[in-house]
Amino acid sequence: MGVRDTAADREELLRELFGLAPLLERFRAEGMARKGLTQPRARLLRRLDEQGPQVMSELSRALDVTPRAVTALVDGLEAGGLVRRCGHPHDRRATVVELTAAGRRTCREMSEGHSRLSAELLGGFSERELDAGLRVARAVRSAMEARRA
Repeated sequence: MGVRDTAADREELLRELFGLAPLLERFRAEGMARKGLTQPRARLLRRLDEQGPQVMSELSRALDVTPRAVTALVDGLEAGGLVRRCGHPHDRRATVVELTAAGRRTCREMSEGHSRLSAELLGGFSERELDAGLRVARAVRSAMEARRA
């Protein structure tokens, strides 16, 4: 039994991750396209689904986009019947954005699709393997975020 070359293993793992990223992104983009969504619009919907109705300025900060970009995103989602604008109960200058029934249904369908895909791709792994994979993925993500900062 020989000694493994951990440097070579790390390099091979990184190559696999780089190869995997575009495939996962394509799956995500195709799923969103079937719903008539873009990545930014889907992020806004998920934010509303997770946090409830939001003031436009809160959405801008949370999504790290300009107020003008949030307005364009909300315009598109509102035209598709997925969100609606409402007046703020205490601030006449603020506009609240909330999901419509169709928006909640779309969020539920996205979540269900994610669950199906995770079961399909990861269902054959043990709890121990999933824990190890999650630790590695989180560590790699953290290191990459630290490099960007």
